[in-house]
Amino acid sequence: MSTSEQPDEPAHKPAHEDRAETDTDGATGGTTDGATAGATAAAPAQPWPEGYEFGKQDGICASLIGLMTLYSLAMIPLRPVILGLAPIVLVTLTGSMTGLVMCGALGATGWGWWPAAIVIGTLSVIKFDFVWWWAGKLWGDHFIASIAGQTERARRRAKRAENLTRRYDILAIGLGHVPFVPVPRSIVAAVLGAAGTSLKRLFLIDVIFAFIYACSFVALGWQIGEPAVAALEEFGKYMWYVSIVLLVGVFYVAYRNAKKQSAQRS
Repeated sequence: MSTSEQPDEPAHKPAHEDRAETDTDGATGGTTDGATAGATAAAPAQPWPEGYEFGKQDGICASLIGLMTLYSLAMIPLRPVILGLAPIVLVTLTGSMTGLVMCGALGATGWGWWPAAIVIGTLSVIKFDFVWWWAGKLWGDHFIASIAGQTERARRRAKRAENLTRRYDILAIGLGHVPFVPVPRSIVAAVLGAAGTSLKRLFLIDVIFAFIYACSFVALGWQIGEPAVAALEEFGKYMWYVSIVLLVGVFYVAYRNAKKQSAQRS
Protein backbone atom coordinates (compact mmCIF):
# COMPACT_ATOMS: atom_id res chain seq x y z
CA MET A 1 0.00 0.00 0.00
CA SER A 2 1.33 3.42 -0.84
CA THR A 3 2.05 5.62 2.14
CA SER A 4 0.46 8.57 0.39
CA GLU A 5 -3.00 7.03 0.06
CA GLN A 6 -5.50 5.97 2.68
CA PRO A 7 -7.02 2.48 2.63
CA ASP A 8 -10.70 2.29 1.78
CA GLU A 9 -13.10 2.58 4.69
CA PRO A 10 -13.82 -0.82 6.27
CA ALA A 11 -17.20 -2.24 5.48
CA HIS A 12 -18.04 -2.59 9.18
CA LYS A 13 -16.75 0.24 11.29
CA PRO A 14 -15.91 -0.50 14.92
CA ALA A 15 -17.83 1.35 17.56
CA HIS A 16 -14.85 3.48 18.58
CA GLU A 17 -15.48 5.90 15.73
CA ASP A 18 -18.65 7.16 17.41
CA ARG A 19 -17.29 7.57 20.92
CA ALA A 20 -17.06 10.92 22.72
CA GLU A 21 -13.54 11.84 23.69
CA THR A 22 -12.52 13.84 26.73
CA ASP A 23 -9.38 15.87 27.31
CA THR A 24 -6.46 14.21 29.03
CA ASP A 25 -3.43 15.34 30.97
CA GLY A 26 -0.29 13.75 29.55
CA ALA A 27 1.90 14.93 32.41
CA THR A 28 -0.25 13.59 35.25
CA GLY A 29 -1.86 10.61 33.51
CA GLY A 30 -5.37 12.10 33.59
CA THR A 31 -8.54 10.23 32.79
CA THR A 32 -9.82 9.41 29.34
CA ASP A 33 -13.13 8.09 28.02
CA GLY A 34 -14.31 4.65 29.12
CA ALA A 35 -12.86 2.77 26.18
CA THR A 36 -9.47 4.42 26.53
CA ALA A 37 -9.35 4.01 30.30
CA GLY A 38 -9.66 0.26 29.83
CA ALA A 39 -7.17 0.15 26.97
CA THR A 40 -4.16 -0.18 29.23
CA ALA A 41 -5.77 -2.27 31.95
CA ALA A 42 -5.13 -5.61 30.28
CA ALA A 43 -4.24 -6.75 26.80
CA PRO A 44 -7.14 -8.55 25.07
CA ALA A 45 -6.64 -11.90 23.42
CA GLN A 46 -7.14 -10.47 19.92
CA PRO A 47 -6.62 -6.98 18.46
CA TRP A 48 -10.18 -6.52 17.15
CA PRO A 49 -13.49 -6.31 19.03
CA GLU A 50 -15.46 -9.44 19.91
CA GLY A 51 -17.86 -10.29 17.10
CA TYR A 52 -16.11 -7.98 14.63
CA GLU A 53 -16.76 -9.05 11.03
CA PHE A 54 -13.30 -9.73 9.60
CA GLY A 55 -12.87 -8.44 6.04
CA LYS A 56 -10.19 -8.34 3.36
CA GLN A 57 -8.53 -5.19 4.72
CA ASP A 58 -8.44 -6.71 8.20
CA GLY A 59 -6.71 -9.80 6.85
CA ILE A 60 -4.07 -7.79 5.00
CA CYS A 61 -3.40 -5.57 8.01
CA ALA A 62 -3.19 -8.52 10.42
CA SER A 63 -0.80 -10.30 8.03
CA LEU A 64 1.44 -7.23 7.85
CA ILE A 65 1.58 -7.04 11.64
CA GLY A 66 2.53 -10.72 11.78
CA LEU A 67 5.28 -10.21 9.20
CA MET A 68 6.55 -7.15 11.08
CA THR A 69 6.80 -9.21 14.26
CA LEU A 70 8.79 -11.97 12.55
CA TYR A 71 11.00 -9.39 10.84
CA SER A 72 11.77 -7.66 14.13
CA LEU A 73 12.64 -10.94 15.84
CA ALA A 74 14.90 -11.99 12.95
CA MET A 75 16.75 -8.68 13.03
CA ILE A 76 17.69 -8.97 16.73
CA PRO A 77 20.54 -11.50 16.23
CA LEU A 78 21.41 -10.17 12.76
CA ARG A 79 21.99 -6.55 13.78
CA PRO A 80 25.54 -7.02 15.13
CA VAL A 81 26.65 -8.93 12.02
CA ILE A 82 25.16 -6.40 9.60
CA LEU A 83 26.58 -3.48 11.59
CA GLY A 84 30.06 -5.00 11.44
CA LEU A 85 29.85 -5.70 7.72
CA ALA A 86 28.01 -2.64 6.34
CA PRO A 87 26.36 -0.01 8.57
CA ILE A 88 24.35 1.45 5.69
CA VAL A 89 22.69 -1.94 5.14
CA LEU A 90 21.63 -1.96 8.79
CA VAL A 91 20.28 1.57 8.34
CA THR A 92 18.33 0.41 5.28
CA LEU A 93 16.80 -2.55 7.09
CA THR A 94 16.10 -1.04 10.50
CA GLY A 95 16.81 2.70 10.55
CA SER A 96 19.31 1.87 13.30
CA MET A 97 20.57 4.73 15.46
CA THR A 98 23.95 2.98 15.79
CA GLY A 99 24.09 2.42 12.04
CA LEU A 100 23.46 6.11 11.37
CA VAL A 101 26.21 7.11 13.80
CA MET A 102 28.63 4.76 12.09
CA CYS A 103 27.67 6.10 8.66
CA GLY A 104 28.47 9.60 9.91
CA ALA A 105 31.81 8.43 11.33
CA LEU A 106 32.69 6.78 8.03
CA GLY A 107 31.70 9.98 6.22
CA ALA A 108 34.16 11.94 8.36
CA THR A 109 36.93 9.60 7.19
CA GLY A 110 36.14 10.02 3.50
CA TRP A 111 33.19 7.69 2.82
CA GLY A 112 31.04 9.52 0.28
CA TRP A 113 27.69 7.78 0.76
CA TRP A 114 26.70 9.44 4.04
CA PRO A 115 23.98 11.64 2.41
CA ALA A 116 22.33 8.46 1.13
CA ALA A 117 22.37 7.12 4.70
CA ILE A 118 20.32 10.14 5.80
CA VAL A 119 17.69 9.66 3.08
CA ILE A 120 17.50 5.90 3.51
CA GLY A 121 17.47 6.17 7.28
CA THR A 122 14.62 8.69 7.20
CA LEU A 123 12.40 6.32 5.22
CA SER A 124 13.48 3.19 7.06
CA VAL A 125 12.66 4.60 10.49
CA ILE A 126 9.00 5.20 9.56
CA LYS A 127 8.42 2.23 7.26
CA PHE A 128 6.04 0.41 9.63
CA ASP A 129 4.17 3.39 11.06
CA PHE A 130 1.44 3.26 8.42
CA VAL A 131 0.58 -0.32 9.51
CA TRP A 132 0.03 0.76 13.13
CA TRP A 133 -2.04 3.69 11.85
CA TRP A 134 -4.12 1.38 9.67
CA ALA A 135 -4.72 -1.09 12.50
CA GLY A 136 -5.83 1.76 14.77
CA LYS A 137 -8.20 2.97 12.04
CA LEU A 138 -9.70 -0.50 11.62
CA TRP A 139 -9.91 -1.75 15.21
CA GLY A 140 -9.68 1.36 17.37
CA ASP A 141 -9.18 1.23 21.13
CA HIS A 142 -9.34 -2.57 21.19
CA PHE A 143 -6.18 -2.75 19.08
CA ILE A 144 -4.46 -0.07 21.17
CA ALA A 145 -5.14 -2.16 24.27
CA SER A 146 -3.80 -5.29 22.58
CA ILE A 147 -0.36 -3.75 21.92
CA ALA A 148 -0.08 -1.97 25.27
CA GLY A 149 1.96 -4.84 26.75
CA GLN A 150 1.55 -7.36 29.54
CA THR A 151 3.61 -5.70 32.27
CA GLU A 152 2.53 -2.76 34.41
CA ARG A 153 5.48 -0.72 33.14
CA ALA A 154 4.53 -1.35 29.50
CA ARG A 155 0.91 -0.39 30.20
CA ARG A 156 2.01 2.86 31.83
CA ARG A 157 4.14 3.69 28.78
CA ALA A 158 1.20 2.92 26.49
CA LYS A 159 -1.17 5.08 28.50
CA ARG A 160 1.35 7.94 28.50
CA ALA A 161 1.62 7.71 24.72
CA GLU A 162 -2.18 7.66 24.40
CA ASN A 163 -2.62 10.70 26.61
CA LEU A 164 0.07 12.70 24.81
CA THR A 165 -1.37 11.83 21.41
CA ARG A 166 -4.95 12.71 22.34
CA ARG A 167 -3.77 16.01 23.78
CA TYR A 168 -1.14 17.07 21.23
CA ASP A 169 -2.40 15.17 18.16
CA ILE A 170 0.12 14.60 15.37
CA LEU A 171 2.96 16.39 17.17
CA ALA A 172 3.17 13.47 19.60
CA ILE A 173 4.78 11.44 16.83
CA GLY A 174 7.90 13.59 17.32
CA LEU A 175 8.44 12.23 20.82
CA GLY A 176 8.44 8.72 19.38
CA HIS A 177 11.58 9.62 17.43
CA VAL A 178 13.48 10.80 20.52
CA PRO A 179 15.80 8.02 21.78
CA PHE A 180 15.18 6.68 25.28
CA VAL A 181 11.89 8.59 25.67
CA PRO A 182 9.23 6.03 26.71
CA VAL A 183 6.65 6.98 24.09
CA PRO A 184 6.09 4.02 21.72
CA ARG A 185 5.52 5.33 18.19
CA SER A 186 3.36 2.29 17.44
CA ILE A 187 0.84 3.43 20.07
CA VAL A 188 0.93 7.02 18.82
CA ALA A 189 0.30 5.96 15.21
CA ALA A 190 -2.53 3.62 16.25
CA VAL A 191 -4.22 6.34 18.31
CA LEU A 192 -3.94 8.76 15.37
CA GLY A 193 -5.52 6.14 13.11
CA ALA A 194 -8.37 5.58 15.57
CA ALA A 195 -8.89 9.34 15.86
CA GLY A 196 -9.29 9.72 12.09
CA THR A 197 -6.01 11.49 11.29
CA SER A 198 -5.27 11.21 7.58
CA LEU A 199 -2.38 9.01 6.47
CA LYS A 200 -1.04 11.84 4.30
CA ARG A 201 -0.79 14.13 7.32
CA LEU A 202 0.84 11.43 9.43
CA PHE A 203 3.35 10.65 6.69
CA LEU A 204 4.33 14.31 6.23
CA ILE A 205 4.98 14.97 9.93
CA ASP A 206 6.62 11.56 10.37
CA VAL A 207 9.09 12.26 7.55
CA ILE A 208 10.04 15.64 9.02
CA PHE A 209 10.82 14.19 12.45
CA ALA A 210 12.55 11.13 11.00
CA PHE A 211 14.76 13.37 8.86
CA ILE A 212 15.79 15.36 11.93
CA TYR A 213 16.48 12.07 13.73
CA ALA A 214 18.67 10.74 10.90
CA CYS A 215 20.60 14.00 10.49
CA SER A 216 21.27 14.21 14.22
CA PHE A 217 22.87 10.78 14.49
CA VAL A 218 24.87 11.09 11.28
CA ALA A 219 26.17 14.44 12.61
CA LEU A 220 27.04 12.78 15.93
CA GLY A 221 29.02 10.10 14.12
CA TRP A 222 30.75 12.76 12.03
CA GLN A 223 31.89 14.48 15.22
CA ILE A 224 33.27 11.23 16.65
CA GLY A 225 34.97 10.31 13.39
CA GLU A 226 37.98 7.99 13.39
CA PRO A 227 37.58 6.59 16.95
CA ALA A 228 34.12 5.27 16.05
CA VAL A 229 35.46 3.63 12.89
CA ALA A 230 38.26 2.00 14.90
CA ALA A 231 35.71 0.76 17.45
CA LEU A 232 33.60 -0.71 14.64
CA GLU A 233 36.61 -2.56 13.24
CA GLU A 234 37.35 -3.97 16.70
CA PHE A 235 33.72 -4.93 17.17
CA GLY A 236 33.83 -6.82 13.87
CA LYS A 237 36.09 -9.41 15.51
CA TYR A 238 33.35 -10.38 17.97
CA MET A 239 30.13 -9.72 16.03
CA TRP A 240 29.34 -13.42 15.47
CA TYR A 241 29.61 -14.18 19.19
CA VAL A 242 27.28 -11.32 20.02
CA SER A 243 24.77 -12.55 17.44
CA ILE A 244 24.84 -16.09 18.84
CA VAL A 245 24.14 -14.79 22.34
CA LEU A 246 21.24 -12.67 21.06
CA LEU A 247 19.84 -15.62 19.07
CA VAL A 248 19.87 -17.79 22.17
CA GLY A 249 18.13 -14.97 24.04
CA VAL A 250 15.39 -14.73 21.41
CA PHE A 251 14.66 -18.46 21.59
CA TYR A 252 14.69 -18.39 25.39
CA VAL A 253 12.21 -15.52 25.58
CA ALA A 254 9.95 -17.19 22.98
CA TYR A 255 10.05 -20.47 24.93
CA ARG A 256 9.33 -18.73 28.24
CA ASN A 257 6.38 -16.80 26.77
CA ALA A 258 4.95 -19.94 25.15
CA LYS A 259 5.26 -21.79 28.45
CA LYS A 260 3.59 -18.96 30.32
CA GLN A 261 0.68 -18.82 27.86
CA SER A 262 0.27 -22.59 28.06
CA ALA A 263 0.09 -22.39 31.86
CA GLN A 264 -2.53 -19.64 31.67
CA ARG A 265 -4.76 -21.75 29.39
CA SER A 266 -4.62 -24.79 31.69
